[in-house]
Amino acid sequence: MCIIVDTNCLASVFDKKSDKHQEFEPVLEWITRGKGKFVYGGSKYLAELSKAPKYLRIINILKKSGKTIIANKDIVDKEQKRIEQYITDEDFDDPHLPAIVIASKCKIICSVDARSIKFVTCSKLYPKGIEVPKYYTSSKNKNLLCDKYIPKCYKPLKKCNKIEINNIENALKQSIR
Repeated sequence: MCIIVDTNCLASVFDKKSDKHQEFEPVLEWITRGKGKFVYGGSKYLAELSKAPKYLRIINILKKSGKTIIANKDIVDKEQKRIEQYITDEDFDDPHLPAIVIASKCKIICSVDARSIKFVTCSKLYPKGIEVPKYYTSSKNKNLLCDKYIPKCYKPLKKCNKIEINNIENALKQSIR
């Protein structure tokens, strides 16, 4: 399963000291020890990510371990503009999420922002052949963390070896200090 981790829940996924980590630990485990991949991309996501520099080291190690998918920036930015023109509601501040879904064909979004769900899951945003994403909002959604939600274009996926897992775990410890 490939998963977009919204920047609003990076701490919940990657910081074991976070109040919500227990609810999002299955996502971390799926990425680090399972077949999951962390999906991100586009100017807005990268700008948000730059405001959370302690997670950049972790993401870079995930990247070196083959556990990331970087959506095409130009496609994400183009789709984001189209989506911003389609949905003009002031309550919707995450047009980059469906844009990343479109560019990557990712089927799962991990987020703590319940406001965005009704907008991001609007089927009219997605071109033919792109599935409306499902939301992981707590451990009650851990059934989504399975091969069924891996787009064919990313199969087969691999698990990290012991060295890669150790590198990721060390980065988690060092980044969260």
